[in-house]
Amino acid sequence: MKIEQLEIIPAVMIREDPTWRHALSKPGGESDVQGFVVKLIADDGLVGLGYNHASAHYGVSLGALKGGLEAYAPLLEGQDPFNTERIFGLLNSVLAGNNEAKAAIDIALHDLQAKALGVPLYALLGGPVRKEIPVIRILALKAPEEMAANALKLVGQGYRYLKVKLDGNPGLDLDRVREVRKAVGDDIHLTVDANQSYFPKTAIDTLKRMQKYRIDLCEQPVRADDRKGLSAVARAVDCMVEAHECASTLEDIFELVNGHVADGINLSIQHLGGLQEAKTAAAICRLGNFSLRVQATGSRLLAAACMHFVAATANVSYACELGEFSRLLEDPFDGLEVENGVLRVPSSPGLGVSLRNG
Repeated sequence: MKIEQLEIIPAVMIREDPTWRHALSKPGGESDVQGFVVKLIADDGLVGLGYNHASAHYGVSLGALKGGLEAYAPLLEGQDPFNTERIFGLLNSVLAGNNEAKAAIDIALHDLQAKALGVPLYALLGGPVRKEIPVIRILALKAPEEMAANALKLVGQGYRYLKVKLDGNPGLDLDRVREVRKAVGDDIHLTVDANQSYFPKTAIDTLKRMQKYRIDLCEQPVRADDRKGLSAVARAVDCMVEAHECASTLEDIFELVNGHVADGINLSIQHLGGLQEAKTAAAICRLGNFSLRVQATGSRLLAAACMHFVAATANVSYACELGEFSRLLEDPFDGLEVENGVLRVPSSPGLGVSLRNG
């Protein structure tokens, strides 16, 4: 089998809520998600599918993503899709970095390999250790009462894990968590995500005051470049403290784990560079006794790739953010839905999702 062509297809998904935002969003919210579908077409007719999108708060522009994919495309022609070490060596020789473009290609390669072998993708990642994955859903920044109402809707759909976005305003953030907890009751798991919006001392004080609302964990409370501050928060509060924006490369993850900077990592495969890198990240976390979970923003395809990774990774230890495609319209992919707050891993070959209209 040889790769004949990499096809790049623009994809724009509209958010159901055009004012959806977090602490690093532009004023007014983020109304859409812009990215690209990639199709790796083999000489026997099989097609491997990948996808990724631009992300302003990670510094990933649509133009840079497209440029990376276009630079990599000719290098893939004629390659054996199973020869991933050679392929990524070639990609790195032409354009270092651009992990988002590499992630889209990596996912497509894994999909193509699994389809060629007639196995679900998780079989290439070590085999399944779980077939059901609890999903945590995000509550975007709103007034406290509106966030509570949105939380109640998600609980009504069967979700048992919720993540409350914070924006660095202690009084308002405490109100947000209080109102959400009051609305959903005691049996729902709550986490919070500050998206780097706090200084360490204020984060510590706010999280201590927030703990009476039974918060399981706090994600990235301080700036991504403030590892000393992140460590100080993790040592001072009772809830787990996670790194996210500061864990976008394998070097980041090694340094975080080696320095015991936090308690865990929320891994973003779409920014790390794909599934191959994610398995290395999981091994680093396991060796350092670091908690690990996974998030995917964007299309069903990204969620499906992460779902297979979680299915095959024993040290994922908490509900994962793999249902956010539910708030996006015009997703180019079909074949994945959350049922009663859970993703059930399919046994069909490849990712288990299909591209609409081809």
